[in-house]
Amino acid sequence: MKLVKNIITIDGPSGVGKGTLAFSLAERLGWNVLDSGLLYRLIGYLSITKGLETTQEIVQFLNKSKIELITNLNEGICEIELNNNILGKELRNENIASRAAELAKEAEIRNAIIKIQRNAYDPEKGLIADGRDMGTIIFPEAALKVFLQASPKVRAERRANQLKEKGMSVIMHDLLEQIQQRDKEDTNRKISPLKPADDSLVIDTSNLSIEKVEEKVMENFKKL
Repeated sequence: MKLVKNIITIDGPSGVGKGTLAFSLAERLGWNVLDSGLLYRLIGYLSITKGLETTQEIVQFLNKSKIELITNLNEGICEIELNNNILGKELRNENIASRAAELAKEAEIRNAIIKIQRNAYDPEKGLIADGRDMGTIIFPEAALKVFLQASPKVRAERRANQLKEKGMSVIMHDLLEQIQQRDKEDTNRKISPLKPADDSLVIDTSNLSIEKVEEKVMENFKKL
């Protein structure tokens, strides 16, 4: 398999800094960002707002829809253009995230999403792909694959700070349990389990700033 130098995949569990790193690299390199989690949130959004209850209904809707990912570097977020409508903030709430997590277990839905993810790559532009199976399943041809990890405690603290900034109350014990349970589900999933690709650059971000992590990635990128 010929490796592609202008795709960088960033995989890992939640709270390790994937999104922050992805946009920092994208701004530095002038590339697009694929936020794979946002695509699954789109599935949750469609299920709730369009009343699509079955896997078949969702897949049919996806196949007949125009879906394009938009990288908004100014805001540091990805948005989705669905049939000429821009979706961003609408996709970012806990109800949609919960529904998305349920639907993501369905093989037919994951296969439909893979096609959209693959289409996010523009050879003329370059891509930073952020997710959980970007290097293993979606873009195995990426020349640089990064896998970020951090201790569950550190990730829980980071998530707690995010929630507090939004004015939400936090119970650390419950948050830590949720993270550990999600890790267990992700790593033991039959379809696209969370794991580093064999040729991944593995970085523990527990005690590293985003600048230090980016520095490590760029050192490896310059060697390609």
